[in-house]
Order: sequence, then C-alpha cells, then structure tokens
Amino acid sequence: MREPGDVEPDPAAGTQVMPAEYAALRAEVERRANVQWSVFALQLASAGAIASVAVAATSNLAVLLLVPLSSYLLDSRYILHDFHIKLIRRYLRESLSERLAGHIRWESRRSAALAAPTSRGWFSVTGWNFAHPTRLAFEGVGLLAVLSAGVAGVYHWWLRPPAWPLIVGYALGWSLGVVVTVLLRRAFRRASDL
Repeated sequence: MREPGDVEPDPAAGTQVMPAEYAALRAEVERRANVQWSVFALQLASAGAIASVAVAATSNLAVLLLVPLSSYLLDSRYILHDFHIKLIRRYLRESLSERLAGHIRWESRRSAALAAPTSRGWFSVTGWNFAHPTRLAFEGVGLLAVLSAGVAGVYHWWLRPPAWPLIVGYALGWSLGVVVTVLLRRAFRRASDL
C-alpha cells in the first residue's frame, strides 16, 4: 500500500544502478585478488625465512615445524578471498547478468572456458590439483617441512639421543604439523568444489 507523498519507482534508475553495482563488484574482485597475491608472497617469504633459520644450525631443526602452521594460517586467508571472489562471480553471472538482460557476458564466458575439459588437466593452473603452484606453495611446503623435520629429528637422535621431554615435545610439534598439513589438503579440496 502506497503512502501519500511516496515517489513512483523509476525502472530506468534501476538499470543505471546495476552497471555501477557491476563496476563496484569487479573492483572488489580485483582488490581481493591483490590481497591473495600478497598472501601468496608472504607465504613464500615466511617459509623461506623459517627454513633458512632452521638449516642454519642443526639445533634449529625444530623451527621447521613452524612452516606447516604458518602455511595453514596464510592458506586460510588465501582460500577465504578465493571463496568471496567465486561468490561475487556467481552473483554477477546468475543475478546481475539476468537483470541486465544478459548484457554482462564475461562471467558466463569465463565459466564456460574454465569448464572445458582441456582447462582442468593435471598440470593446469586452473585446476586445484596437487601440482597447482598455489597448492605447492602452501600444502607442498608444509608437507616438505614436516617430512624434513621428521627425517632430521630421527637422524640426529640416532646419533645422540636427547632427553625424553625433548623427544615428546618434538613429537607433539611434529604431530601438530602433520594435522595442519592434512587440514591444508582438505581446505584446498573443499575450495576446488566451490
């Protein structure tokens, strides 16, 4: 029911707002993609810094167990932005494009191109398989750190066994690294299903 003094809605105003909404959403996608690249660079830098401290001396090898934890924390940020980018793209494709009578075609063309069988190969950068560079930077580095810390720990303890509290602490840290690496794997698998 209309109240006295209500202004009649202008359908042309809605179609003028939608291109502005599209531009704002595309800007949000670009901003989130830039944050993703920053997180990616931070992951590489932090993993490299931690690994360099760890290999500087054999007494620092336990520091390698920080790599899976930092990888998990940074990966969570990366995947969160990936989720929001996919959400915005789905909204543009399914809602905004329909309301503009199909005039926004980039998202539907992009989705069709990425859904092609040739774009999801094993060494493709568009598929979230284990050979994907982003997965290698997060999950692969974490796995490598856990394996290296385990092998180095066993080797050094074989030569000179430490006290049992040190062994228990190292084993707990290593176990946490394994759990976090498994969580990384699950996070990427779920992100690929979106």
